[in-house]
Amino acid sequence: MHANFDIDHVFNFFVSAYHISDYIKKTDAAPQINIDTFLRDADMHACRDLCNIGKHMHLTHRTDPQTIIWSGCLDGAPLGELMLDGGEKWVVFIGDKQFDVESLAERVLIKWEAFFVQHSL
Repeated sequence: MHANFDIDHVFNFFVSAYHISDYIKKTDAAPQINIDTFLRDADMHACRDLCNIGKHMHLTHRTDPQTIIWSGCLDGAPLGELMLDGGEKWVVFIGDKQFDVESLAERVLIKWEAFFVQHSL
C-alpha cells in the first residue's frame, strides 16, 4: 500500500486487515472472547467501517465515514496540517473521530502483530 497509495490498495488493505479475524475464528486459533475484545478497539472499528463502506456504499447502523484527501497546496489542507507542497494526506472522519488513513493502517498492523504474538500465531 505504501508503494502505490491508491484507492484500490487502501480498500484491499482494510478489507484484508479486518477479515483476518474470520480466519482466526474459523480455525479456533484464539479464544472468541479475545477476538471480540480485539475487534472492539477504536482502530479496528475504523478498519471495519472503511471495509464496509467500500463494499456496501452505505453503512446502516453507524455513521458513514467521510474521506478527504488533503494536499500540501494552498487551500488544500487546514493550516499547519501539511507542509506547503508536502504531498497528500488521506483523512477519514467517522462520527466525531478523525483518522489519518496511513497512520491507521500502521496501527492496525502493529495491533494484529501483537495479537499474533500473544496467541502464538
